[in-house]
Amino acid sequence: MPVVEKNIDFEKEEFKLILSSHSQRITAPRLEILSILKSSKNPLTISEIHSQMKSSKTDLATVYRTLNLFAELKIVSEIDFKDDFMRYELIFDRHHHHHVVCRTCGRIENVETCILGELERMLAQKGYTDLSHSLEFFGICEKCRAHSITVKQSR
Repeated sequence: MPVVEKNIDFEKEEFKLILSSHSQRITAPRLEILSILKSSKNPLTISEIHSQMKSSKTDLATVYRTLNLFAELKIVSEIDFKDDFMRYELIFDRHHHHHVVCRTCGRIENVETCILGELERMLAQKGYTDLSHSLEFFGICEKCRAHSITVKQSR
């Protein structure tokens, strides 16, 4: 008897498992939002997520409510770059990291190293529980710095 291979979408199955483990309904918009976040290298705003959604039936309010729910459930983290836009990033499939943001062009890069674990352990020894931290860096990226130098030299 021949073996029939099924085309299994492992990513979608993973998302269904995550939603089920949090006792949440599995809906197409929720699955799509998780997929968009997983495929992004950087945290995204609600508008950026909404603009990438294939289903035009999903309104901005649904995206907003879904991301708030995901943040409460600790499926996503909320990241604030102090620019009036909250950004969202998946937690479950990524190691802990921080970001550096260019103040000129807005470019975002991940900072893969975190040295704050020791500080969190110290605070835990003081009796604090459910600890978390957020640390974001801001500067001028190499490309913007080079452009700035070029502009100054041409004057």
